[in-house]
Amino acid sequence: MSPWSALRTVVIFVYVFMLGPILITAAVSFNASNRSQFPPRGFSLQWWQRAFSAEWLDPLVFSFKLGVSTALISTALALPLAFALTRYRFPGRAALVALTLGPLMLPALVTGVGLLQVLQYAGLREYLGFSALLIGHVIICLPFAVRTIAISLQTLPPNLELAAASLGASRGRTLWHVVLPLIKTGIVAGALFAFVHSFTDVNLSLFLVRPGEQPITVKILGFLEYGFAPTLAAVSVITLLLPLGLVAIVERVSGLGDFIYGARGRG
Repeated sequence: MSPWSALRTVVIFVYVFMLGPILITAAVSFNASNRSQFPPRGFSLQWWQRAFSAEWLDPLVFSFKLGVSTALISTALALPLAFALTRYRFPGRAALVALTLGPLMLPALVTGVGLLQVLQYAGLREYLGFSALLIGHVIICLPFAVRTIAISLQTLPPNLELAAASLGASRGRTLWHVVLPLIKTGIVAGALFAFVHSFTDVNLSLFLVRPGEQPITVKILGFLEYGFAPTLAAVSVITLLLPLGLVAIVERVSGLGDFIYGARGRG
């Protein structure tokens, strides 16, 4: 077997390994019976109809609102943090870097338990639900936004701002009209990564929910206690397609693929 044939075989195997479980889950959601059978026994859309009931749509909408709020707040905090960490050297910078990027090294489960204990000892258990989840998700999503924006800033030509200043632009105008337009794709990427991480999180969310305010991931985990029904297969496909569709739309509008993979047309 030639090297290219071997590489092609490995690539095919990797794609089958990644996409196989998703395709099987999607097929199970069309079963006519109430059992998770593959290949499907008959064809029915009844499980998809149940997946769009209030029982599942409410936590799905809750997750979407939580993800959007997390993305906006994380990006708003990450922008000044990224500027400070990439452009300036100051006492305590190393500690700020460790504090900002620390959640990447700390399991989200530990962060969730710690935040739950803080709320418990502070007498703030009434904030469990959306408020506590938002705080926890911002903590674990902030590093993604900071790192992505910092990468965009580091790729800017070093004399770009000096050139703008030499033409009479103030710092504010340079930031607004020169720097931000050039790093906007990095900002969008950071917000998108924060949204996806928030939308798919279950480890932290498990400790901070309350009845009526729980993300779709926690709802799915609770439903799994009773087995894997075709309804859950349909819900799983929906929760997969929603962030994928959002990523596709953002990539089309903002050119996110150029930021991640390089300029279009690059060989």
